[in-house]
Amino acid sequence: MAFLDNSGDIILDAVLTDAGRARLARGDFKITKFALGDDEIDYSLFNRNHPSGSAYYDLEILKTPVLEAFTNNTSLMKSKLMTITNTNLLHLPIMKLADGGYQGESEKAANTKLGNIGTYLVTVDKNTEDTQTSLVKPDTSGKGIILGQASGGGVNYILVETGLDTLKVPPSLDVPANLQETQFIIEMDDRLGTLVTPSGTPGAVPASFIDDDQVASYFVSANSGQAAGGLIRERWDTFRGEENAREGGEGGTTNHRIRGPRGRMLQFRIRPSLNLATSTYLFEKLGSTFTQTADNTPVDGFKNGKSYYYIDTFVRVTAATTGYSIDIPIRYVKKTTVE
Repeated sequence: MAFLDNSGDIILDAVLTDAGRARLARGDFKITKFALGDDEIDYSLFNRNHPSGSAYYDLEILKTPVLEAFTNNTSLMKSKLMTITNTNLLHLPIMKLADGGYQGESEKAANTKLGNIGTYLVTVDKNTEDTQTSLVKPDTSGKGIILGQASGGGVNYILVETGLDTLKVPPSLDVPANLQETQFIIEMDDRLGTLVTPSGTPGAVPASFIDDDQVASYFVSANSGQAAGGLIRERWDTFRGEENAREGGEGGTTNHRIRGPRGRMLQFRIRPSLNLATSTYLFEKLGSTFTQTADNTPVDGFKNGKSYYYIDTFVRVTAATTGYSIDIPIRYVKKTTVE
């Protein structure tokens, strides 16, 4: 990774991604779309008080070094630029992990919480899920543990919210129709796991594309019938705390992390790959180990004195309308011994 000096002439540094080179080799390479991003830019450098006047307000931004072009399509452009003709917009939708909902304490969202180490934990085989020799309790609710081999995947799942995360627009309003998300792109390492529905149904969502780095992309649409399978759902409620009294709500606090108007939500589980379930090869090549020093320490939900292999990775979710994306931390866990 390197930066290009941007203090003088404008530089255009272009390379083909791995997918682009593969298509060029096949003879079917054709540029039909392009995207722009601003990952390197710090907009706080915009200086309205520059002593030389308005022509210099953005000088520091224009001189910001830019990253050189990457051939790996998964390593850049997390924040894509978009064109919006409505110049009156003050807020754009974002995505947030539900992670237990409002202040992490929503009863309805309890099973969406991250584990105590800040990641979701996916158990890869029955041995790791054994409640006599591995898990502290059969009930893993609220501990971020997704049972990868159990029927239905257990009670925990991953939930991503969309909406306007601001207190300046009441949550009783709807997200503007042209900014509502109806499609999501989910990317994950296909060597490690696959996407399944919240009910744990395998094969219901086939990968749309797997690139040369074994990153699988899943395109999920609210208009394709997949919403009926539970992957895309509507918001839980429209009110939040003190606004209930003003707007005639039902009382209590919201279940949501998004503070303003809320859009659709994406929910799913992960099923570990056959390789992880039956072998330690990838754990030894890509991961490490940890040993519990007490029940629930250092990882909540696992027994004292037991040792585990683990691989840390992430799942990236991108909203198709705005291009906003978040990286969701995932840890695959496998008990080192069979008892």
